[in-house]
Amino acid sequence: MSLDRLVLLGSKGGPAIRPGGPWPSSSLLEIGGRAIVVDCGLGVTRALTDAGLGLKTLDLVFITHLHSDHLLELGPLIHTAWTAGLATPVTIFGPPGTGHYWQRFCQAMDFDIEIRIVDEGRPDIRDLVSVEEFGEGLVVEEGGLKVTALRVDHPPVTDCFAL
Repeated sequence: MSLDRLVLLGSKGGPAIRPGGPWPSSSLLEIGGRAIVVDCGLGVTRALTDAGLGLKTLDLVFITHLHSDHLLELGPLIHTAWTAGLATPVTIFGPPGTGHYWQRFCQAMDFDIEIRIVDEGRPDIRDLVSVEEFGEGLVVEEGGLKVTALRVDHPPVTDCFAL
C-alpha cells in the first residue's frame, strides 16, 4: 500500500540559484496512486528522482504561471521521463500559453525526438502529452481528484493561479 505524501522539491521564489540555497518552485503530490507535479522550476527532475519517484510514473503536471522559476524545466522533465521509459499519457494543466511552450519545446527537440523514436522504438512523446489550458474555476475533476484555480495578484502576470 502506497502512502499519500506531499514533497516540497523547491520553495524559492525567483530564478536565481545561490550556493546552499533553495531551488525554484516545484512540489510532488502523491495521492490516490497518482504522481502529480505542481510547477517545474529548475531542478525538479533531479529532486523528483531524489524523492524516489520513478519518472516513468509521471501522471499530471500543473503549472501555476509562466514565470521561468515555475516553468523552466517542464519540457526537460517530461523528455527525461520519456527517455526513462514513460509510455503512458501525461496531462499538463497550465495557464494560457502553456501549449505554446510545449509546442516550441518539442520543435526545439525535434531531432532528438525523431531519432529516439526510430533508434530506440519509443512512442512519440508528442502523442503522449496533452496540454489543457485553464483560467479561474474548475480545472479538472476525475477519479476522486478535483482541482480548482483561484487567480492570484502577481503583477504584471495576469494568468497566475493558486490551485
